[in-house]
Amino acid sequence: MAKRQALYAPIFFILLILSLCAALIFGAEKLPIQVIFGQATKFQNIILWKIRLPRCLLVLVTGLLLGGSGAVFQLFFRNPLAEPGIMGISSGATLGAVIATVILAGRALPPALEPVFKFISPINLCAFVGALASGFFVTALAFSRAGKASSVMLLLCGTALGTLYSSISSAILLTSNKELHSIYTWILGSFNGRGWKELIFIAIPSALSIIIAFAVSRPLDLLTCGEKTAASLGVQVDRLRIFVLICGALAVSSAVCAGGTIGFVGLIAPHIVRKITGPKSRTLIPYSMMFGAALLLISDTIARTAIAPGELPAGIITSILGVPFFISLCLTRKNN
Repeated sequence: MAKRQALYAPIFFILLILSLCAALIFGAEKLPIQVIFGQATKFQNIILWKIRLPRCLLVLVTGLLLGGSGAVFQLFFRNPLAEPGIMGISSGATLGAVIATVILAGRALPPALEPVFKFISPINLCAFVGALASGFFVTALAFSRAGKASSVMLLLCGTALGTLYSSISSAILLTSNKELHSIYTWILGSFNGRGWKELIFIAIPSALSIIIAFAVSRPLDLLTCGEKTAASLGVQVDRLRIFVLICGALAVSSAVCAGGTIGFVGLIAPHIVRKITGPKSRTLIPYSMMFGAALLLISDTIARTAIAPGELPAGIITSILGVPFFISLCLTRKNN
């Protein structure tokens, strides 16, 4: 079994590298494979280094975050249907982006705020803040109502708050027709026009989220036997719950800042990896990160090439892949 586990790491790594290479080569302007090895014209170098490489790296990091946080949430809730979006964090990010879009529509930024938004757009920043705020709010609300109760309260509060955020966003958009198209594209999840600025902005919160994901891996394994058993083995379940939520909030905040609302990656990647490698966190979390990154890279490549020179939002591709997967997963669990 250990030998089999050792084989999975290079397999997932090769899949990730091949997905990245394909994302760099294919697009509205197809590049020869030689560009990866430095053999390119000046025009091809501009496309590769200024447009395609930063975008692909941003997609890769987003996939890492969504896949890893999805694995953490599924381990914590002991439910393969769990993902960070179920906590209402994505809806909070959308609400932040909608508010920023409406407030700033047709208005110039105040001179005092221009340095703040030099490296990141106001919409992305407000989405980041909205995701963080909703993550911490659902945590505070669940603990105030349940104290040391089970994690079911977190799921219920997250679902209710997510619905509330979506309703407020819809109400705002109904009164702001001019901004409807741009924010709708953002909600669908798109990396169009994103690059080095967004990548630099999310670097620190992304790194923190990944570090926390690996730090909680061992306690999450002990949690598979139940919260009471894990507590008897020395796991501080309340502290673990907080760290899991911080991990998810940072991951989703960074992901929505990078590419808007991307669904189903955090659901698909951990579930497929679990079928291949097993439920142990030491393999599930890192391999889910790599598989999530490869899945999102492939989805974004399809989005850029399907109607070239036009472009589809990457979130549409992940939804097309994710909805039938989610339905089949539900039916499988029902039959079992």
